[in-house]
Amino acid sequence: MKILKILVVLALCSLTLFAKEANHIYKNLDFLMLDKIQQEKLKEILISHKKRYEKFYIYKQKEEKKLQELIKQDYFDEKKYEDIAEDIAEEAIELEVKTLKKIHKILTKEQREKFSLYLQEWKVE
Repeated sequence: MKILKILVVLALCSLTLFAKEANHIYKNLDFLMLDKIQQEKLKEILISHKKRYEKFYIYKQKEEKKLQELIKQDYFDEKKYEDIAEDIAEEAIELEVKTLKKIHKILTKEQREKFSLYLQEWKVE
C-alpha cells in the first residue's frame, strides 16, 4: 500500500518535469480516499498521461518555434499564426480531456465533487 502511494506520488511529481514553469501543482489525491483498485487504475492513467504529455511538450516546442519564425518575417501572417496557436491549444485540450475522462470513470460521485475543486490544477499548458 505504501509503495503504491509512493509510486502514485512520484508519477504525479514527474508530470511537472517537462513543464516550462515551476507552478505549484496539487496532485496529491489522498483527500479522495481512493481504494486499492482506484489507486492502481489512477497509476496507469498517470503513467499514460505522462507519456502523452511528453510527446505533446515536444510537439508544442516545435510549433512555438514556427511561431517565432513567423514573428521574424517582414510580413506577419496572421492566419498562419492563428492556425498554429489553435492547433497547440486543441492538442492541449484533447490531452486534458482524455486524461480527465479516464479519471472521472474511476471516481465515485463524492470523489468527483472533491476532485472538481482542483480541476484547474489539471490544465495542460
